[in-house]
Amino acid sequence: MSRRVYIHVGLPKTGTSYVQRALWRNKDRLAEHAIALPGETQQFQRRGVWDLMGRRLEGGDQPLIPGSWQTLVDDIHDGADETAILSEEFLVHARPAQARKIVRDLNPAEVHIVVTVRDLTRVIGSMWQHEVSQGATWPWSEFVAAVHNPKQGPPTAGVGFWLRYDLRRVLDVWEAAVPAQRIHIVVVPTSSAPPTRLLELFAQATNIEDVALTPPDQIANTSVGVIETEVLRRLNAGLDGRLNERQYLWVLDHALKPALRARGGSSRLRIPDEYHAWLSARSSEMMHFLLASDYHVVGDVEDLLSAGSALDGVDPGELDDHDPLEAAMSALTGITEHYANYWWKVRKRKDVDEAKTLTQLVSSGRALGFRARTKAFELADRNRLLAHAARTYLRRRSRHI
Repeated sequence: MSRRVYIHVGLPKTGTSYVQRALWRNKDRLAEHAIALPGETQQFQRRGVWDLMGRRLEGGDQPLIPGSWQTLVDDIHDGADETAILSEEFLVHARPAQARKIVRDLNPAEVHIVVTVRDLTRVIGSMWQHEVSQGATWPWSEFVAAVHNPKQGPPTAGVGFWLRYDLRRVLDVWEAAVPAQRIHIVVVPTSSAPPTRLLELFAQATNIEDVALTPPDQIANTSVGVIETEVLRRLNAGLDGRLNERQYLWVLDHALKPALRARGGSSRLRIPDEYHAWLSARSSEMMHFLLASDYHVVGDVEDLLSAGSALDGVDPGELDDHDPLEAAMSALTGITEHYANYWWKVRKRKDVDEAKTLTQLVSSGRALGFRARTKAFELADRNRLLAHAARTYLRRRSRHI
């Protein structure tokens, strides 16, 4: 049984994916220092948390999830390492009773909670892009207004945001299960800091500084750009909920996002001017709250103050129609290519019915010859020799040209 368990609960969009990739890349190195990552993959931990929290993707039973929490707990209990680390941002949704159950299930281990926090300006933009990539249809201006005043606007936007980003609420939930002295706050550095700085701070919070962690190959959890996100939002409105969650995410991950990312992204989102003062006040309030708290805070709390440069950028509502059109064409191209490749891979050959071997060979020979002639003709546009041959063939075969 691990004597100490660190549970990283988010917040979402605060470098959690980067931390998780780094931890799993260094699993063997961590094990050499008696630090365990329960399970074989990050998905193992995610399924366990989803089982505990009741999370399921719409559109399937997902048979691997039921029982995953107990399997995860058993893996921690069976381990002989000094420390175990569990990282899953969906735990930000935990209720006090669920937090207490986690600590009770892991008893007698000493449970510590790690919370990563980031300045609100970057979080608001990242969260809108994330929610749109999950099917949301709110325009950027409507989302920001709802975050500013969750009593108005769509509850899924404003209320949904603060259920994940009200730091005091999240900390109250976990203080119902563990003392404040065992809650560690990691302040995500500004965008000007080296990417590895977040990993250094996380290692400090979890007491694993002695391990020389290799950072992941992929630095960021790359989102599509502002223009591309607006295209996705309009697509979501057109789909109008006709796809279930698993269908939508499959198409998004395998076709849409790769095509849109290939465009190279676009500028950051711009927070409307009327919210700048509110953002500044809210950020300052969060900073002073942490300074006066009993939590173990790692990093520079001033990094929570919204940077002026982050308030510049693009408002999707002010885009010219030409910009979304180009992004939409990229998306359409990606979907077409992916669907064609998928059909080609899984198609069933129904036209061949017990053909004799000789017949198959003859037919295959004819097919090979046809493909060779067709390919040569296609190349004639770029090869003078083949172009001459094609024109000669036409003169010999046609009397009317």
